[in-house]
Amino acid sequence: MSGEKKNVNIWKSLQKVPAGTMFVPLIIGALITTVAQGIFQFDLWSYLGNPMQDMFSSSGQMLLIGLMLFCTGTSLKLGDLKDALRRGFLLILVRLVIAYALCALFYAAFGYKGILGISFLAFVCAVTSANDALYMGIIQPFGDKSDKASFGIMLICSMPLLPLLFLGFFGTSGFGIAQVLQIISLLIPFVLGMILGNLDEDIRKVFAGGNAIILPFLGFEFGSTINLFDAFKMLPQGLMLSVLYFIIVITPSYIFERRVLHRPGYASVASASLAGVALAIPSIAAQANTALEQYTTSAVATLAFVLAVTNILCPFMVRWVLKRHPAGSSQTVQ
Repeated sequence: MSGEKKNVNIWKSLQKVPAGTMFVPLIIGALITTVAQGIFQFDLWSYLGNPMQDMFSSSGQMLLIGLMLFCTGTSLKLGDLKDALRRGFLLILVRLVIAYALCALFYAAFGYKGILGISFLAFVCAVTSANDALYMGIIQPFGDKSDKASFGIMLICSMPLLPLLFLGFFGTSGFGIAQVLQIISLLIPFVLGMILGNLDEDIRKVFAGGNAIILPFLGFEFGSTINLFDAFKMLPQGLMLSVLYFIIVITPSYIFERRVLHRPGYASVASASLAGVALAIPSIAAQANTALEQYTTSAVATLAFVLAVTNILCPFMVRWVLKRHPAGSSQTVQ
């Protein structure tokens, strides 16, 4: 009928793009930030104030992550916890042990200054980071409950606590009660959601679609940390560090996931993108160790480029892995 309203199908179109419900808002957020801050020197979200600022800028990032942790916790049955710990904890452990060992070797060989414009500070902040929110956005359509439950474990291991603690070994430590409380603050919503979801089946059903609602807003917030002009200033260093990031982050965990856990491998690749919070670590670390201050600006610019590259490429890399090893396959690799 001519009077019928045509449905634009925005949501279905987003779902056709890998991790589109988060990735597309991330790109839009980055473009807005680049135009507003890069061209007009104007912070749009700060000017508008709340609720827009906390909905679309990085200021509300931790609130949304907390909500995601709660929603994820409600979906986790205690019977699934063992497998979630086995996958999430072991994958991130394998990955981080190798990453931090390489960071120590990097410092021993090149010191704070680093090599080819990549400072020790930038290297540590990059290779120890994982954007677990993008991970959740990627695996949301096809990951099983254990994949999704691993989000909480991976997020806790990928927060600034560990890199700050590690950087503290090479100067005045930035580790203290504030970082301990941050870990507790991340654990509480996840554990609370898990308890309530196991006590009441209706609570699990109500919050089952919570992450699907949160992801687009979180995408905007991650995009608001990306100024494309700043990112491209460090193009050579950013490209080199992006390549190193993918090699160091994906290779050990992917081999472990395929050979030891006998899984398809998409979980390892899905977490191979830099978290927006990594851009805040250099300044925090420099406050604890003044020797790092001179490398803060270049580190942030390099990390911004790596953030853009890894967040853009990661969903497509997962799609390539899924074509070779579909989700749900768990055959033993010979």
